[in-house]
Amino acid sequence: MTDEEQGLVRPETLFSFDTEYSADSCEYNPELGILATGTYQVNKLNPESESPETEKLGRIYLHKLTHTPNPDSQPESPVGLDSHLVSRLESPAVLDMKWSMREPVLGVVNAKGQLVIYKYTPEEQTASMLSSTDISEGLALALEWNIYYDRIIVSDSKGKVRVLNYTDSEPVVINEYSEHGYESWTCCFSARDPNLVFSGGDDCSLNCYDLRTDGLVHKNSKIHSMGVTAMISDREKEHQLITGSYDEWLRRWDERNLKREVDSIQVGGGVWRIKQRGQRFLVAAMHGGYLVLDNMDIIARYKHGEESLSYGADWINDTTAASCSFYDHVLKLWRFS
Repeated sequence: MTDEEQGLVRPETLFSFDTEYSADSCEYNPELGILATGTYQVNKLNPESESPETEKLGRIYLHKLTHTPNPDSQPESPVGLDSHLVSRLESPAVLDMKWSMREPVLGVVNAKGQLVIYKYTPEEQTASMLSSTDISEGLALALEWNIYYDRIIVSDSKGKVRVLNYTDSEPVVINEYSEHGYESWTCCFSARDPNLVFSGGDDCSLNCYDLRTDGLVHKNSKIHSMGVTAMISDREKEHQLITGSYDEWLRRWDERNLKREVDSIQVGGGVWRIKQRGQRFLVAAMHGGYLVLDNMDIIARYKHGEESLSYGADWINDTTAASCSFYDHVLKLWRFS
């Protein structure tokens, strides 16, 4: 059944930007009006070799988004949203990024196993590095701030999860867990209990840790049939956790009991990002495109193109989203009714 036959909204494209390198993360800061886009590019140093050495390059683009009061006078921006590039930063290949909403800083994890903190300066419309912390012997894959923006959780390709205190100085590791057999693709803090953190891995395991203890407190490796790749603690509904997997299912859990999900929906692609805005979720579903869900009902789907791999997504406002894709290296802004 097609999206039209299912009655799904067909979004309209507002803006398109070639990121040159493959794009996998876009994060919007509404206070600054800045959209950050991270990229990941693997280059072969000696293509003729049977086992060529590679380098993993990245770039961070910063776009300033402004709303124009009279859309009719802006033909290049037909719905009153204008975007222009204000800065680009060279970097090791970017895996994930998150803004702090307490101060104008952007946390970035990269292919060199580093957690890098950038500070954005509105007057100069660019970002400068505040700190760089070697945090993994592999690739640093995902990060999230807690609700107070004074701690950061990072997961890596070695299956480890680390929690750091964040102050004005270097972030400091306070907890470390090694409970995944393969890559730990994703991690998050509970939005309700400051002591609970979660991670998901390529071992199909959903793990829960208590920062007051040294090890695992809950584990479920029976429900996800493939790797757990995305998660978010619901900011609207108490004790609710949302996970996504390579198995193409989005699942809702009760954080206090991880024996079985309380709701689920198949989204037509492996889930790589989940972003919340009120009761709605924005999902980047790899080959399935980008979806908007109202609670757990799909209401809109947007696709860059047949060759794209949907990796990065974030909300701009209630009806507008940003998305970036891997193979076709494109950042887009789009709106749904």
